[in-house]
Amino acid sequence: MAKAGLPRIVYVGAEYCPYCAAERWAVVVALSRFGTFSHLGATHSSTSDVYPGTKTFSFYKSSYKSKYITFTPVETQSNQPQGNSYAPLQSLTSTESQLLNTYDTTPYTSVQGGIPFLDIANQFLITGATYSPGVLSGKSMNEIATEITKPNSTISNNINASANLITAAVCSVTHNQPSSVCNSAIIHKTLGYLNSLPIK
Repeated sequence: MAKAGLPRIVYVGAEYCPYCAAERWAVVVALSRFGTFSHLGATHSSTSDVYPGTKTFSFYKSSYKSKYITFTPVETQSNQPQGNSYAPLQSLTSTESQLLNTYDTTPYTSVQGGIPFLDIANQFLITGATYSPGVLSGKSMNEIATEITKPNSTISNNINASANLITAAVCSVTHNQPSSVCNSAIIHKTLGYLNSLPIK
């Protein structure tokens, strides 16, 4: 899938979702290597779900600029209870709904309609979190951001490994641009691993 002539990355999640909360950190780290986010919100997952109150970003009302990719994030619901669910935030377009109906189901994932959902130009999919939200338990936004920069901390190892996986997938669809990102040893190695998988 391409938009404006560039590979399109589509994210679907919800603010209440703890797995989305974890995955957003990796998405932000990865996509910041290709462009710039503006107006990222700060939020937390539901306080009554598993991994309660996991601190994270929200893509709701954010923007992203890149000369390599486009990024379309959809936060479908907030973290505020409403009836038996959570208050709505954004609706999927018909194109985005079709994308989920096609790929957010078997044989691509075992949980139909699961979130978070990340589609990388219809070449790579991530459904669910790539690491446990428990890694972030009890940490503030600032504490998590600080831990990311510390070599070999548990938070750093998990978020950066996930970010490198996303980065490698994006490099595959940008034809290894920018080279300053895609030609690094760790991304090159991760891309080789991705290309060896029988999932494309």
